[in-house]
Amino acid sequence: MSPVQIFVEGVADQKFLQDVIFEWYGVEMALGSMYKAGDILELEGKDAFDSANKRKRLIPIFQTLAITRKPALVIFDADDFSANHANLLAHSQTHGFRFFLFPNHELDGDLETLLESLIHPGNQVIFDCWQAYEDCLKSKETAMTNTGKFTTPARKTKIYAYLEALLDDSDSQKEKIKERKRDYREVKHWNIAPTNPVLKPLKDFLDPFFAVPM
Repeated sequence: MSPVQIFVEGVADQKFLQDVIFEWYGVEMALGSMYKAGDILELEGKDAFDSANKRKRLIPIFQTLAITRKPALVIFDADDFSANHANLLAHSQTHGFRFFLFPNHELDGDLETLLESLIHPGNQVIFDCWQAYEDCLKSKETAMTNTGKFTTPARKTKIYAYLEALLDDSDSQKEKIKERKRDYREVKHWNIAPTNPVLKPLKDFLDPFFAVPM
């Protein structure tokens, strides 16, 4: 049984945390939603505490957690850290949860910002090529006759392309690119070792709830 209830924005966050928690603590976390029970609940975006419809579903969950004294953790993307930290801090005082913002509870960014820093060093060439692609787009903007500007692909697309480059073109391998099917414990692709300094802020946040006292 999970020692905590975790709330996240989406499927990518769920799978990442599920793999990290199992890798670090050996605890299997079931994935769920506001409509299906689970240890890591996906809230379909960061508006969960600002949406009246979502609050109607969430408030009973938080009330039950308070009664059972089960800790509630909210892990969202920072995006704009200052704004979202202030927003979640206000909601945490109402609902009694603790929270962490990707990538490191300090800087602007998101899960994908963190993932970029967790790739296997031997695969850096993939991101080097991607950077060359972005630089090429920027260098060609002056040749545009319509908008005069290209849209740089989102970081989610960058992570997708990273895995697509590493996996073969069979259907079973392509499934592993999808957010719900990714394997962050695959050491040829990712470094989520508990000793990775990039992950220290997240580990410091989770340790009090999962680590076994020595």
